[in-house]
Amino acid sequence: MMRPRLTQWLAAAGLTLALASPAAAQDVLARARTAPTRGEGIALLAAHLSTTPRDVDARLLYALMLSWDSRYDEARREFQRVLEQAPEYTDARVGLMNVEWWSGRRAAARDQVDRILAHDPGHPRARLVRQRLDAEKPWQTRTSIGFERFSDGRAPWQEQQLSLSRQTAAGSVIARASHAERFARTDEQYEVEFYPAIRPGTYGFVSVGVAPEHELYPRRRLAFDLYQSLGRGFEVSGGYRRLNFIEATSIYVGSVTKYVGNWMVTGKVHHVPAQGSFESTSGHAFVRRYFGADGGSFVGLGYSQGLSREEIRGLGDLVDVDSQTVRGQVDTRISARLRLQVDASESRTGRMSGRSLWQTTVSTGFSVDF
Repeated sequence: MMRPRLTQWLAAAGLTLALASPAAAQDVLARARTAPTRGEGIALLAAHLSTTPRDVDARLLYALMLSWDSRYDEARREFQRVLEQAPEYTDARVGLMNVEWWSGRRAAARDQVDRILAHDPGHPRARLVRQRLDAEKPWQTRTSIGFERFSDGRAPWQEQQLSLSRQTAAGSVIARASHAERFARTDEQYEVEFYPAIRPGTYGFVSVGVAPEHELYPRRRLAFDLYQSLGRGFEVSGGYRRLNFIEATSIYVGSVTKYVGNWMVTGKVHHVPAQGSFESTSGHAFVRRYFGADGGSFVGLGYSQGLSREEIRGLGDLVDVDSQTVRGQVDTRISARLRLQVDASESRTGRMSGRSLWQTTVSTGFSVDF
């Protein structure tokens, strides 16, 4: 006959092995999620982890439930234990970011945001928390100047822009003034843009502009987009532009974006319905590589077929509807408050004469946070 103490030991060992099995671990997670009270769920997970301390999924849920119960110090410790065991566990990093944000530790929250976005620039929750953090240093001014030269000897085009933006908890607001010199004429346009944060993964874009003289810019310009994250790094958008020249021009816009680690790939379509010679459909493809400690700097390369501009603002942007354009972009932080932006493109447009028109565009700008 088996000794009682040996029987008890074998029974305890069997229970431990059963709890350590994948099926038992999943059962514990399900029971914790559906527990009558959060406290019971936390107690159940604590008991499970006392015998199975390396179950990272259970420890993650344990940390999450602690954070939901406002037990931030305990939750922070558990999230850190998960990350020690699984450094690339993004859900744990996001949970730790939320704990730092909810507990008012802004510097620690920003550190976690930067870590997440350096690995996954499109993460919707991290982007939203960054927006909230940036709202605490809300102001930015940007100035830029651009030149466009043509191979047929016509006078170069110039455009200068000055903008002031403010980050708010609801989204960023931008006021912009533009001055253009084209076709031996000059014009000014004034715009206000708003990027409302609707919820994590959903945000918008609304822009209203006027040009009192409307020589080169439309008398009125209206634009809006809606962006939606679909998960797995995908984001889609749909939008509309209305430019009031002598006759109104409508433009419909759609895009699909995929984030893969530090990379972003975007496909975008512009369609201008029948508007005489302006009727067109254009395609744009872009790829960006994000870098830097905060994941906010990038280099990019793009190709366009049709209209050469990604964003249509004035009459000149609608002229060449059969262009092939290659562009490069750099946007990088060069100090704690200063960023540099450079954009260069080369466009080729076929003409009836057989000689192609080449258009070289270069713009550079600086932005200052304050």
